Amino acid sequence: MTLYKKFLEKFSYIQLLRQVEKLLHWDQNTYMPSGAVEIRAKQLAYIAGLAHAEATSSAYREALEQMVDINTGKLRVEEEGLTLIEKANLKEWTKDFRRMIKLPQSFVKTYYTVTTTATEVWKQARQLSNFALFSPWLQKVVELNREQASLLGYVESPYDALIDLYEPGVTASVLSTLFSDLTGFLSAIVKKTNGKGSPYRAYFNHAFVQEDQMKFNYLLLETMGIGNENSRLDGSAHPFCTGIHPSDVRLTTNFDNGLLENIFAVLHEGGHALYELGLPKEEWATPAGQSASMGLHESQSRWWEVMVGKSLPFWNYMYPKFQEAFPQLKSLSLSNFYQHINHIQSSYIRIYADEVTYPLHIILRFELEKQLIEGTITISDVPNIWNTTMEAYLGIIPRNDAEGCLQDIHWASGSFGYFPTYALGNIYAAQYFSTFEQSFPDWESKVAAGSFTFMNNWLWEHIHRFGRMYNAEQSIKRVTGHSISTQFYKDYITKKYIDLINQ
Repeated sequence: MTLYKKFLEKFSYIQLLRQVEKLLHWDQNTYMPSGAVEIRAKQLAYIAGLAHAEATSSAYREALEQMVDINTGKLRVEEEGLTLIEKANLKEWTKDFRRMIKLPQSFVKTYYTVTTTATEVWKQARQLSNFALFSPWLQKVVELNREQASLLGYVESPYDALIDLYEPGVTASVLSTLFSDLTGFLSAIVKKTNGKGSPYRAYFNHAFVQEDQMKFNYLLLETMGIGNENSRLDGSAHPFCTGIHPSDVRLTTNFDNGLLENIFAVLHEGGHALYELGLPKEEWATPAGQSASMGLHESQSRWWEVMVGKSLPFWNYMYPKFQEAFPQLKSLSLSNFYQHINHIQSSYIRIYADEVTYPLHIILRFELEKQLIEGTITISDVPNIWNTTMEAYLGIIPRNDAEGCLQDIHWASGSFGYFPTYALGNIYAAQYFSTFEQSFPDWESKVAAGSFTFMNNWLWEHIHRFGRMYNAEQSIKRVTGHSISTQFYKDYITKKYIDLINQ
């Protein structure tokens, strides 16, 4: 048995611990009784601390150092004839180890204890639309993230260390350049449409039975290629997807905000699920069995939610089924429905924003959390800066904290540096889709006929099956032949909304 196989056999249980951690998080946000938050915080802190201790142990280090120089990353075991996947895994294991040993186990436990409790407080605060209730816990989470950035190290901004946890290789400076390019372009389109409501909104003011919505949700997932044998769909306060293993993916949606919001949340989370289900099972305990980055993950969800899910060919196929499921919409024509779901109008809630205004929601959050981590603003500044920035970018001001700075779970769960990946997902998706269209110029007719296997095969062949072998930038260059660029997204938006832009 090679050193590599011995290492994998001995330490694969660490990934099992992380899978248990994911299951506990999923349960917390779906079925856990609210009174269990205190013990759940202890459970998560224990599991996370145990996984961290094992992955930074002297035994782990010694086994890894037999194969790679941890300081330089140079392989010591070239003579064993390692495959490209095995070499990539060693590179990523080494990178992970160097990062993890910078974080004391005591910090990891504290982090999970605080963020688990903060998540429950956030749920209460959002229900009450009371930022003051959440602010002491947000202060604790921000301080922990500043400490984490200091422990991990950075060159320019402490925020860079946090971004790297979700989007390796990307910095605040890079994001600022990309987002600056988008802000003016998107805001100009928004100004032409602001205040012009959709004339078909009244069709969706009906009360749609939740059971009927769930049946249609399952039909959507089946159409996308997601079966019940390896996934499940539940309700939660905030839609999400958790990949436990390539054979076990958990999705959630939310029924509180309307029929279409629920449906597009399912398409979004379904895109995440397809990525997780497409990761190689044989590499489940290695980096090659894990997603490359959150931005790349978001590209898959936006691909399905927007580029496919809000396309006319998709609804040419799905609309008769949709009207059958919801007879209240029998009198709404497909053309009017298509116009409605692609209507551009500033709105308060990010996850239900149209594809033009959506990135502006993210840029707002990026700017805010960067300032929080760098210490240039305080927690008490958040509601006011949120509202003034939303007015500047989108021309609207939230009526309360629940539809403003309390709407997302990410800060409560400690995920500073995560938000920018949502905007990157739009940029990546458009760039991938441009190449996909070159391979399948007839994709619209295929989709209109209900064919999706060819699309899933393309995504698996070019993206899903590689796991962390390539980071997002490397993947995009391999697949599209170009470096990361906003131009493909701007071209996509311009083509789709040309009549509006030229008004």
